[in-house]
Amino acid sequence: MSEHPFTLDTTGASPAADRTSRYPHHLRYEKPAGAARTGPGGPTLHALSDLTVVTCACGFTTAPLPNDDARLVYEEHRNVIRDETA
Repeated sequence: MSEHPFTLDTTGASPAADRTSRYPHHLRYEKPAGAARTGPGGPTLHALSDLTVVTCACGFTTAPLPNDDARLVYEEHRNVIRDETA
């Protein structure tokens, strides 16, 4: 059996730790807390499900926004990230 041409370095940090130190962004959509509102007759169909919060690991967070507005904010921040890494 032949020797492998590489060695495994297990003394360093995990790949996830390396990735977060070089890339401080993790952009995502989240539903706001308390996503189900109830009315006088019980749960309503117009719950907070049509609201979305946009968050990023860099500290960027929005207030609950309508889905279309949240999508626009997400795209704007994604463009900022792209420009930052270029």
